[in-house]
Amino acid sequence: MSAVSNRRGTLCLTVDNLGTALAVGRGRTARPDADEPGLRHGVPAFLELFAELRLRATFFVEGWNALHHPDVIERIASAGHEIGLHGWLHERWADDLDDRAREQLLWDGTAALRLAGFPPVAFRAPGGYRGGHTLEVLSELGYRIDSSIDAGAGAPGTTPEIMLLPGGLVGVPWTWDMIDFWQYEMRPDGAQQPGQVAEGWMGRLEAAAERGGLVTLIVHPFVTGVDAERMAALRRVLEHAIEHPRIDVLSAGQVAARI
Repeated sequence: MSAVSNRRGTLCLTVDNLGTALAVGRGRTARPDADEPGLRHGVPAFLELFAELRLRATFFVEGWNALHHPDVIERIASAGHEIGLHGWLHERWADDLDDRAREQLLWDGTAALRLAGFPPVAFRAPGGYRGGHTLEVLSELGYRIDSSIDAGAGAPGTTPEIMLLPGGLVGVPWTWDMIDFWQYEMRPDGAQQPGQVAEGWMGRLEAAAERGGLVTLIVHPFVTGVDAERMAALRRVLEHAIEHPRIDVLSAGQVAARI
């Protein structure tokens, strides 16, 4: 793997999860739910904000959700956003699956996206960690981008680098502190308030602008999209990035196209 230099700061705008796939995978339900809050309210809130700010994002969706909610996927794509794969039922990709299971789920998830009319472009492993055999299968299936990381990477406060990966893929990595769920639910020192999250994220953007680095933002419809204060914090961060003279706000596909 080799790093790719970037002389300007880049904010890669991404969205993870869609609908009830995670709940199905955890055994909490067995069917799709069009009234799931993230699906009903979170996705539309993101689409409205991104349209107002004229931003393009990459939405990483589970194959199961693509199969059951093709109308939502089409709405996202019709708004100009990219569709990526996020596993099948939001499995613990690196921890709970062997190579054979990962290969099967990549084929199944890719087939679901193709049925919905979207060829394979980008992948992000559920839980974030890549796991074995993933890159080989992604390359075989025709993916161009992997926005996963190796176990142990992604430490808060670090600056990831865009990577050229085996099989011709472009790696668009991330760090835990740029994930809304980590900030609001997982921080070891306690959950943050939206204003604190916005300040921290803008600080990361300033550092990226100074060094010409990458910041990958990951937000979730059911975490940020359903909460007015969190949406206001996200707006603040995105407007700060848009107005910054040394930051580009791009989708994962746009990041990869610059390599």
